Order: sequence, then C-alpha cells, then structure tokens
Amino acid sequence: MPRPPLPVGTYGKLSSKRDGKRWMAWCKFRDVDGRVRKVRAWDETKAKAENKLREKLKDRQIGSGHVKPDSKVVDVASKWLNEFEEQVELGTRSGTSLDTYTHRWNTIVKPRVEGLRVHELDAGRVDQIVRDVNRELSASSAKTCRTILSAICGLAVRHGALKVNPVRDVRPVESSKRKPLARAFTIDEVMEIFDKADHDPIAIRQDLPDIMRYFGGTGQRTGETIAVRWENIDFAEQVAWVEGNMVRTKADGKKINPGKSEAAHRGVPLASWLVDMLRDRRERVAADCGVSPEELTGWVFPNGLGGLREASNLRRDWRAFRKRHGIGDWFTPRTFRRTVATLVTDALPVREASDMLGHSRVSITTDSYVGRKAPSRNPADVLDVLGRKGDSKREPRSSDGDE
Repeated sequence: MPRPPLPVGTYGKLSSKRDGKRWMAWCKFRDVDGRVRKVRAWDETKAKAENKLREKLKDRQIGSGHVKPDSKVVDVASKWLNEFEEQVELGTRSGTSLDTYTHRWNTIVKPRVEGLRVHELDAGRVDQIVRDVNRELSASSAKTCRTILSAICGLAVRHGALKVNPVRDVRPVESSKRKPLARAFTIDEVMEIFDKADHDPIAIRQDLPDIMRYFGGTGQRTGETIAVRWENIDFAEQVAWVEGNMVRTKADGKKINPGKSEAAHRGVPLASWLVDMLRDRRERVAADCGVSPEELTGWVFPNGLGGLREASNLRRDWRAFRKRHGIGDWFTPRTFRRTVATLVTDALPVREASDMLGHSRVSITTDSYVGRKAPSRNPADVLDVLGRKGDSKREPRSSDGDE
C-alpha cells in the first residue's frame, strides 16, 4: 500500500549531516500548490542547524497560508497585514486604514500578545487585553485593538486553527466619557466667522475666507474640499461633483482616495452665493494664469505652489486662526459640516441632508451631525390635555399624612 502524501503545509522527518565545516539539516515540505520540496538550513552545530530549519519551516507554513493552533500570534498578524495590503492595492480597502492598523498593532497590541500562540487567544484573555487598553489608553484605542484581534482570530478560524472567533464573546468597549453633543453654528455665528476671516490678512493669504465659505456652502469633508478641481464644478447646473478625497499614506504619500462608500461619489448642489464666489475666484485665478475662465483646470484650493494642498497644513492654519480670534477648540472644518446638516434637516427631509453630505446611512447624519437645539413645544402642547380643568378632579392632599 503506497504511503499517503504529506498534508499541505506540513513537513516530514528532519535529517542532518555534516556539510564541510558546518552542519546541514533538511526535510521535505509540501507547499500550498501540493508539490513537495526540500527545505535546508546550515549552522555550525547539528542542534543549531535543526533549530534554524524549524524556524524556516514555521515561516514557510505561514507564508503558504497554513495557520496552526501553535502558530505565533505575531506571525498570523503579519499574514493578516499582508493580506490587508493586497486589498489596498486592489482598491477594496483604504491605505489610511492600513497605516492605522499597522501602527496600533506595533505599538499597542503586539507588546501584549508577543509570546502567545493562536490557541491561547481565548475570550477571557482577549477581553482582559481590551480592558487593559481601555483603562490605560482610551476607549477608541481599545476598540481598534478589538478590531485587530478579531481580524487575526478570524484568519485563524478560516485556516482551521480556531473553531470560533473568541472576540465575539468579548464585552463591548464602554467609555466613561460622555459623547459631546454635535456643535453647529447659528446663522449669526457663521456671518461673524466669515467677517473675521475677511479682515484677517494672514487668513486671506492662506485662502481661508474662500475655503470657509466652501465648507459652509457644501458641508464637504476636508479631504473632499482639498481634492475639488475646477473640472468638478458645473456652473451651468450649479453642482459640485465629488469624486474622491485627499489622503496621505506611508506607501503612496498624497493621493486621491475614491471614498469610503458609493455615497461618497455624489453631486452637491451649490447655493447661488457660493456659485458667485467660485465664479469670481475662477476669473481671478484664470487671469493670473493667462487663460480664459472656461479653460482653467486644476485644484480649486491649491497650496502656495499650485499643487495639492496638505490637510495637515490646512488644520494648522485653522488652529492658528482660531487662536488669533479667541475661538474654542470646538471650531473645526467639521463644525461647518454639522451646520449644513442642521440647517438642511430643519427645512427638508433628513435624507436630502444625508445625500448631500455623502453618508451611507441616514442615522449617521441624525446621530453625529445634526446640532441639538431648544426642544420643540409640540410634545408639551399635546400633554397639556392632562392638566385641563374639568378633565379630571384631583382631591387636595391631606397635610396630616395618609389615613
């Protein structure tokens, strides 16, 4: 009866012999394509050569896609990050997410699991890791830690190294800090901010007056505003077409990202006053470039050299403006986005505000972007019926207590 073949991702008996002045250890390994190959390692002693061979075999098992219960968690994490990087190259994942996960893995998660094997990642241990991160750092870091561990364990489940993902039984991450209410401008506050920017020489030099008005008239994200080009502005239809946002990743530097969801690609209707501002701006820039306004192309809000503006530089200029005028830290570009959400939902169905802002779900608009206002009197008017005279008679309460 013929000998059964090695299972994929496994190896046979280790052998060793002297090879000149060194020892050579070798064995047969069945790769993911089903072919059996000889793997070798050399070192000055037999034991060292065999240990080096075992390390090579572990790397080969991970590289071939074979994850076992005794695989190191750090090796499985490396494989997961490599797969995530491939998804980024295919355009199905964001490069900024890869940077975030890589940084959090190296600085927060890896030091806490460096000596663990896959089978040791049970629900209790993962729960303790997440709790420690929440206590020592923040709820946000703990949630990211949980996401990373869930992805690593999910990969192990797909390879049969774990039967179930233990992270699903980990307690939800809770924060002791109360989520601040969405802060939106009143119309008078918007006018005051515009006036401050119009009379601030530094802000004018940094292009902040026009950028603030564009934020206030569209509610676009910072990266989307930076990425808008003259070709995206339809002056006849009074629409700005959003085709992506500017992001910076370690692998690619500055680039235009297509967005988180299909809702990110959209047409944003422009108010008449904003169209007038953009038309005046186009005429000024076209005159400086020596072309007609209709021929002008490129970034609407470029940097000082005419290239793609950095979001970090815009935020720096924004903070400086805020400090010069004594405005609190709550004032960010997103404040204009919340203002747009609030004003539009006050007058129109919330779906229209959600579509304008590029949200994939209406609940995102209502939960995170619509500013809180004074409560409506309508519920109180409805309940006023309970206190009408004649509808019910209430006996006066005795001052002597219950009888």
